[in-house]
Amino acid sequence: MNWEIIVGISSVVIALCALIFSFWQGVQSRRHNRISFRPHLTSWTHDRHTQGFYAVELLNNGLGPALINRFTIKVDDKIISGEGTEPIKKALQILFPNDQYPYDAKHSYLGSRYSMGAKDRCVVVVLQFKGEKLPSPEFVKHAIDRADLEVNYESFYGEKFFFNSADEKPKI
Repeated sequence: MNWEIIVGISSVVIALCALIFSFWQGVQSRRHNRISFRPHLTSWTHDRHTQGFYAVELLNNGLGPALINRFTIKVDDKIISGEGTEPIKKALQILFPNDQYPYDAKHSYLGSRYSMGAKDRCVVVVLQFKGEKLPSPEFVKHAIDRADLEVNYESFYGEKFFFNSADEKPKI
């Protein structure tokens, strides 16, 4: 064998190794980017029960935006239908009949194809009970535990995710 053949074969082997390494590095980079920009929705509740104030928020504490596909409210495992904030209003009427404990409420929802950025939050509902007679914190907690928020969402890479507030509630 002469040196020209050895150098030629060596060049082909080195080029092939470089190609394989570049391909592997691209796969690893893509996997890293998917993980780095993955959204993660969670809920957060606030209360000042001595003042009759309660709030529920939805947060994206992931590193990437969440594209909302579906936003669903359930009470006692039954889907509450309606457009916009209507399901939240209906759920509040079921959970807190207004004649028992009067309240003021503010609510919002995430529409289909809404892009919830990383570290964004949406205040789903704020309740401010009014009057002299305030519900007990246990009563409100029980009512909140009867309601569930479900969100189908995806990352910009098309990965599909599902958030269910029932998964975050303590199991008794």
